[in-house]
Amino acid sequence: MEQTSIYQHFRASERNFIEKVSDWVVRVSETYTLVVTDFLNPRQIFILTTLANAAELQLFTSSAVAETEYVKAILAPSYYELDVADFELALLQIDFASQFVTLKHSQILGTFLGETGLERAKIGDIVVHDSFAQVFVEAKLVPLFIERITKIARSGVKIREIDLAQFVPSAELSLMKQITVSSLRLDKAIAGIFNISRNLAQNLIQSSKVKVNYVENLRNDFELDENDLISVRGFGRFKIVQNLGLTKKEKLRVEVKLITSKI
Repeated sequence: MEQTSIYQHFRASERNFIEKVSDWVVRVSETYTLVVTDFLNPRQIFILTTLANAAELQLFTSSAVAETEYVKAILAPSYYELDVADFELALLQIDFASQFVTLKHSQILGTFLGETGLERAKIGDIVVHDSFAQVFVEAKLVPLFIERITKIARSGVKIREIDLAQFVPSAELSLMKQITVSSLRLDKAIAGIFNISRNLAQNLIQSSKVKVNYVENLRNDFELDENDLISVRGFGRFKIVQNLGLTKKEKLRVEVKLITSKI
C-alpha cells in the first residue's frame, strides 16, 4: 500500500501514528525482527491491523492473554510463533482499605503517571473493584511502580505483582440504542444520545470534556463515522455502531452502543 493512499483511509489527526506504524512495518519486513508495542487503544489497533495485513505480516495482541481494551501488540514476520512472554506484560494489584476510602480510575492513573513521569502508553487497563484495583503495565516497569507508589489520593496502598490469570475484569454494561439526528456532527450526536441541549453539548466539547477515539476533541462540527468511540466526562461513553440510512424526513438513523463501565 502506497504511503499517500494509506493516509486517505484515515483522519489527518492520525497521521503521526500511521507514520510510526509504517516504520514498524518496514523494520519487521527488512530485518525479520519483532516489534513489541506499548499499550494501544482499539482505534490504534485497527490502524495497525490494516497496515500489517497490507504488508502480509503477522499481528498478535495481548487479548490472547487477557481481554482488555488497551492491549500490547506484536508485529512479526511469517516465521514467528507466538510466545506470550514476548508481550512483556505484567499485572499489578493495588490493595486498599475499602472501609475508609474509595479509589477512582482517574486517581490511580494520575498517581501512576505523576509519580513516575511515564507516558500513558506504558499503562494498560485500570480496573477498580470494591477493595482492590488491578493495573496492566509493562513488565520491566513493575519494580518502579512498587517502589514509587505507596499512596493514592492520600490513602496508603499496597502494590504487588500477581499472575495474569488472576485478572478480574469489570462487568461492562452496555445498551444498544437507535437515535435520529440531522447529522453526525459531534455536538448533535452527543445531544441526541444523552438527551441534552445542543448548547450544553457544545459547552462540554469546548470545556475539554469530550474525547473521540481516546483523543480530546474541541471541534463542535467534527464529523463522526462508524466505529468511532466517544467519551463524555460525567455522562459516559458511546460507540457509533452503524449508520442505518435516512428517514422519510431526511434525517439520519444511527445505531449506537452506550457503555457504562470505565477502564
